Amino acid sequence: MYLLNINKKGELIKVDDGLYAIDEFKDVVETKGLGLKAMLWVALVCDYDSPYRHFVEREQVKSVSKAVFNTYDWKGIRNEKIANAINKYKELQFDPLDAQLIAFNEKIDEYTRLMRNVKINEDNAESMQKIMIGIEKVLNTRQKLLDAIERRGERKKIKGEAKMSYLEQQMNLKANIK
Repeated sequence: MYLLNINKKGELIKVDDGLYAIDEFKDVVETKGLGLKAMLWVALVCDYDSPYRHFVEREQVKSVSKAVFNTYDWKGIRNEKIANAINKYKELQFDPLDAQLIAFNEKIDEYTRLMRNVKINEDNAESMQKIMIGIEKVLNTRQKLLDAIERRGERKKIKGEAKMSYLEQQMNLKANIK
């Protein structure tokens, strides 16, 4: 995951810097009845790198609710603190390429539902052909977008684990002397 870390058991790592540094996340974690499981739900629904990222949003919500809370209709989604955490999560990780990909995936899903629900006959065959051409164009554009995302490379967290340079050490010494 990009913003928060999950351990091998599928739980949020409690000591993750991002978890308590963001007020909206902290509110969810510290609220009775929500806690770490609710924040895990937020991360799995919102994160661009979530294993549920390929679902459209409504399916993500249902699937993650079932996985985390063993129900497709988790009542916590109506909580204002959850809504605030979702908004903050999306704001912090916003990436225009990923946002475009999500939009394309939603449109492809709409086209798929339309194709599935409409029977082809003589009256609508030409319209259906135009829809199929439109789908092909959307899929080609989506592939170009996926290629751009792949060229961009993997998102990485910025970590300050490197040692200070000589110049940084000298500046640090001067700051500590004063």
